[in-house]
Amino acid sequence: MVWATDLGGCALSELRYEDWMTESDAVIWHIERDPLLRSTVTSLMFLERTPTQQRFDALVANMVERVPRLRQRVVETPGQLTTPRWEADPHFDSAHHVQRIRLPKGGATSRAMLDHVQYFAGRGFDKDRPLWELLLIEGTRKVPTALAIKLHHVIADGLGLVQMLGEIVDFEPDPPAAQTPPAPTASPAPDRTSAGVLAHRISTDMQNGLKVGRAALGLARGLLTRPVSTAGDVTDMTESLAKVLKPATTRLSGLLAGSSMSPRFDTVVVPLADLKAAAALVNGTINTGFVASTLAGLARYHKEMGDDSAEIRMHMPVNIRSGDDADQAGNQFAPVRFALPLGEKEPLDRLTETRDLLAEVTHEPALPHVAEISGTISKLGPNAVVSIIGSMMRGIDVTTSNVPGPSFPIWMAGSKVEEFYAFGPLAGSAINITLFSYDGMLHVGVNVDQAAVTDPDRFTVCLRSGFAEIIGVAQAQDA
Repeated sequence: MVWATDLGGCALSELRYEDWMTESDAVIWHIERDPLLRSTVTSLMFLERTPTQQRFDALVANMVERVPRLRQRVVETPGQLTTPRWEADPHFDSAHHVQRIRLPKGGATSRAMLDHVQYFAGRGFDKDRPLWELLLIEGTRKVPTALAIKLHHVIADGLGLVQMLGEIVDFEPDPPAAQTPPAPTASPAPDRTSAGVLAHRISTDMQNGLKVGRAALGLARGLLTRPVSTAGDVTDMTESLAKVLKPATTRLSGLLAGSSMSPRFDTVVVPLADLKAAAALVNGTINTGFVASTLAGLARYHKEMGDDSAEIRMHMPVNIRSGDDADQAGNQFAPVRFALPLGEKEPLDRLTETRDLLAEVTHEPALPHVAEISGTISKLGPNAVVSIIGSMMRGIDVTTSNVPGPSFPIWMAGSKVEEFYAFGPLAGSAINITLFSYDGMLHVGVNVDQAAVTDPDRFTVCLRSGFAEIIGVAQAQDA
């Protein structure tokens, strides 16, 4: 075991890599027919020193050996009879996925470093090859070395990325060879024949049918024993499904209306203990403080830009790993969309309001059934997937994601990781803000659409002020 995530807790050396995409992953795969919905997850580590070429080559070799998915490509099934499958790339060559560069003299700045990483992240994948790339930017006296790894979202969500990285990091500069856990195992190659494809389709339909059947049986029993309360549950579920599937093609913020394929990255750093203390004032979680700080920053940005939008629509992936799914590699989240008020508020009032709203939206009755919903949409075909899911994603103002990382220092290629950021995909939204906790700090990756956020430097300053505003509540109480 390496480390267990706060949500899921599976042993990382026991991750399962299945032959076929889940229907939820297939939806993520197909929506990229609209390039504005492209889903790329990028991790960025700043290292204390530049790895030697030997250590860097060993890191790459270890990655592709330890994580089977990095040697596999996606293969569509004829006629989209069932979900795409994963198979070994017969022409795999890690050299196609790895780049090492050095910034030109006089151009080595932190902003230049982030610019290189955002362009790297914004390029689409060669979908005939495995869906990952690695970039090492050698540092200087002024800026640290940067190691960026990008993955297609179909490989992993935020927690899945942490699990995969857990296979390749070290806990000291020169760990003994015996410390390395057994490599995760990949299943044998899937049956490529028509009979094999048909068998998978039937198996998937039967599993979904059994889930629906069990739910219907439970409902029937409830109607017999608790007719009034069960009828209320049915109404709640119907309303919840409508919320999950409701189209939202227009953003609520008039300021964030633009769309493009030009991402812009920035970073914010916050002490974990400070934000935790602020959230604790209202019996909230780190996520409460994170979302409240984001809202405070957005409210400030709208005010400074002279915009009076009253609300923003937020998208938040909610982890649903549990039981048999806890050790499943890939995506295990339910998408939640909800409106949140902007405007000036007292920090404590904003924390309280955010806590209550998050408690409500993360307990939507429809969330446990996201896999079945995805399965139904996936069976309608790729064009329908783009139409239906696109109508739900294009109206998102901001996506927030909270990813728990290791609470202790780690090393990559013999170099200590000083800072660790994750940049989630825009995938239709104007802004993606991803919080990654690492070694007592919260590293916030800020990804904005430059057509929507026309003054990104101002936005980052406002976001930092939003965190300072929320953290200041706890600090004032201690004074």
